[in-house]
Amino acid sequence: MTKLKTRRLCSALLGLLIASSPLMSIAQELTAEAASSVSVNAAAVALNKSQLKVGQRYFISADSLNVRSSNSTTANNIVGKLSMNDEVEIYDLLNEATPLVQIKIIKSSSLKADVAAELFVSKDYLSEKELVTAASKYFVIQNVATEKTRVYERCTETPGCAHKLVMETEMVVGRPEEGTKEDPNAFKTWLGHARISEWVKFYQDGQGHYPHWYKAGQDLKSIPGPITDGISKIASSRKWMVEDAHGKTTIYGAFGWFAAKVTPADEINGMNYQWMHGTIGWGKDGAASIELTRGFLMNLFSNPGSSGCTRLENKAVAYLRSLLPVGTDIYRVYARESTREKEVTTGIFKKKTTPLPRYADKFEKPGHWDFILLTNGAQQSGGLTADAKTIIDKAIPVIAGQNLIEQGTYEIDEYPNAVQLNYNNQASSGKSGDRYRIDSGKQADAMKTNFRGYFLVDEGRFVDYAHPDARLTKGVIKVSGLADFRDSVPEFLKTSGAHNPPEIKFRTENDNNNNSRIGN
Repeated sequence: MTKLKTRRLCSALLGLLIASSPLMSIAQELTAEAASSVSVNAAAVALNKSQLKVGQRYFISADSLNVRSSNSTTANNIVGKLSMNDEVEIYDLLNEATPLVQIKIIKSSSLKADVAAELFVSKDYLSEKELVTAASKYFVIQNVATEKTRVYERCTETPGCAHKLVMETEMVVGRPEEGTKEDPNAFKTWLGHARISEWVKFYQDGQGHYPHWYKAGQDLKSIPGPITDGISKIASSRKWMVEDAHGKTTIYGAFGWFAAKVTPADEINGMNYQWMHGTIGWGKDGAASIELTRGFLMNLFSNPGSSGCTRLENKAVAYLRSLLPVGTDIYRVYARESTREKEVTTGIFKKKTTPLPRYADKFEKPGHWDFILLTNGAQQSGGLTADAKTIIDKAIPVIAGQNLIEQGTYEIDEYPNAVQLNYNNQASSGKSGDRYRIDSGKQADAMKTNFRGYFLVDEGRFVDYAHPDARLTKGVIKVSGLADFRDSVPEFLKTSGAHNPPEIKFRTENDNNNNSRIGN
């Protein structure tokens, strides 16, 4: 991917363009879709200024609420965002002409109290009572070390029960091989806890450097073709290299079909505007666009890695859009992987695998999700899902040559596979288990590891896990986001006891790859 010398792609303030549907007959459907992503708690009731009192404390009733440094609703005075149930105290009600009130922060999981000399928020998202928010059915764990995204169904049957994997897929994380003059680690993915604040269909960055995968009203024939249609995937991927409005080479459709924005998002106490999104290519390309970023030849001439966001193949991110509502928890970790149960392989010439008992029915038997990707809802917050069942049930018109882009089936990997630490593989290959090489990979340094604890991929829980130390990893690891996953692990993600990590394959003496390492 083209290098950004002045700022990170995923740190840009990303503008949201609201476009109307090309088919008026589905306008009501799109309105319903957009409304489903509003991030204000339904139980909250906006208070009039006459009901508010100076010196009284209130709770935030929105998943993400802008905090401003002055009494103005312009975009250039936003200093951060407060999260649901953060506590503030009103300092000044100001006058009736403004919707803002001046506050001071009493307790916040996402923002420091002294982020600015004066703080202002909208009075419409203040509640006298703390809001009860039900935990979402699913949660996401993204392991930056192994470049895997996994979704779990939360277990609530008994305290401390194991969660159930419902999907795992490859992802690309922020590239470690380069940065900026000010920060050599500028493009790395940050660790921590955030929540999905918004889904946007066919997203484009606010500066317009990376064009939409599809823009409302665009001729479908102008979209570059699938990268798997040609003889060479690398050559076909070149069709996705275009010029931006300033004549600079860029990537067409870099955000793919859907993008999940997260909160807290800022670079002070949030996730550095690092979204989870799709990529170039079509659904039929599958993971080819992900695999291309890991190829030796591609990395020899350019670095196609992300600038901090986590990037998935388009069918995978479309499936997640249909599965994960606004408010879903995303945990980004850097962990060695293991399993509670043990997979056993026997035989020499004809090998036989006995799968993990709990997931035996999922072994080499992927689930299936049918999708119909339409132009409807392009550039809209909560833009129309690609879930075929939803589209059929709502009788949304599907017209080839007009609003139908692509349809097909996504095979869902529902079987947990712990990634082995293998230092004989290039860090950029997605097969080393240590993408940022926080350890040397030498057997002599095994006791000096910067990894702390394990992630059990079959349970969605951690054994003695803590994020790698930012100081010991020389700034490679950065941790931010919600307070409950910075220096601790939420109770529902903790476990203990014996488990079965894959054997580590240490670096051989003739391994001369040039990946940077933290260890000695």
